[in-house]
Amino acid sequence: MNNSEIHEIKKRLKFSDEASFKIETCYVIGSEKRIRSRMNAYLTNLDDSERHKYIEILKKGLSGVLNRNLLNLSFERSMDGDDAQKFLLALRDSELCDQAITDKYYEKIINAYSTVGNYLIVTIYDAYDVPREGTDGFSQGESEEVFRYIFSCICPVNLDKGALSYREEENDFAARIRDWVVEMPDVGFLFPAFNDRSSDVNALLYYCKDPLLIHPEIISDCLGCVEEMTSVVENRIFKNVLEDVINEAPGYDTFEVVRNVQDNINDMLENKVFSMEPTIDKKGVAELLKNSGIKEEHLPIVEKKFEKELGEDGELHIDRIKEKGRIEVKGENVKISVKPEASSLVEIRMIDGRKCLVIPMDSDMEVNGIIKKITEKLKEEE
Repeated sequence: MNNSEIHEIKKRLKFSDEASFKIETCYVIGSEKRIRSRMNAYLTNLDDSERHKYIEILKKGLSGVLNRNLLNLSFERSMDGDDAQKFLLALRDSELCDQAITDKYYEKIINAYSTVGNYLIVTIYDAYDVPREGTDGFSQGESEEVFRYIFSCICPVNLDKGALSYREEENDFAARIRDWVVEMPDVGFLFPAFNDRSSDVNALLYYCKDPLLIHPEIISDCLGCVEEMTSVVENRIFKNVLEDVINEAPGYDTFEVVRNVQDNINDMLENKVFSMEPTIDKKGVAELLKNSGIKEEHLPIVEKKFEKELGEDGELHIDRIKEKGRIEVKGENVKISVKPEASSLVEIRMIDGRKCLVIPMDSDMEVNGIIKKITEKLKEEE
């Protein structure tokens, strides 16, 4: 699913009498792996305040950045021979009306989800009458397909923070009773995927609140999907590889190497050197770093670290290891941010026996909003 398709489904989640989703909830005591309570209803039958909260939770499960918080996943057969894809189809087709199927669904999550805290599973069923899109990109209002799907979120349930509250009858303040509060979802999924504005039962959209904690046990054991790395994880792996070769083979100008790497990545993407998906393997990463200033004799360090992180046949998406912001230089007591187009101005030099970061000051400087005139001073010295 792309951003446009995600947004189209997200627009379905609104506070309206038309939003007659079937909703099922299951409250689980995590430490005991025990179901405490369940609810099955239509969203329109709930109180307004409850409807607002559930819609807020569901919208959050479709929020974030694609490939960072939202992952497109495909299916694989589970080790015990159970076909997870067929089970999800049965769950979708039941429209959350078959308790035996929902019982099995909750059992799968409870057995797989690695947490000791309490949590609430919120699941909806919806049938979306997909309007046909014209060649100009605008809907024609005529439907060609009904997209039937389930959308499920797993939300932590924790005690809220204690506070003082005003008691009107006693006319004084006292400690408020702490309540168990449903928080925004940790993970969630939409099945089937809404690819090319149509149902794709061979894929689903997966949400994770923390890109570094995607709960692979839910992906593989519960959903039966192939685990996909987030862009944050891929970027971190690439940085680990680069960091290893720079630290194990001293003598490199770190700033220059990092700058060259990002320049070369930008060139690869701009020149569209990839025939299919923009990915690079172990050899490709070694070649990229070689072109960025890493010596030939140090490339085995690169390949060894890459293989340790991703395996012999692993790959990285080149667009996910591209730095999209400024180049940042951090020290124990200093932090400098440099625009990519100005990074060539910054150098590392030895001055009075110390390694220094040299930044030309040929324009006015601003420190905490105070402008220091540099240009006139340079002219006086000249």
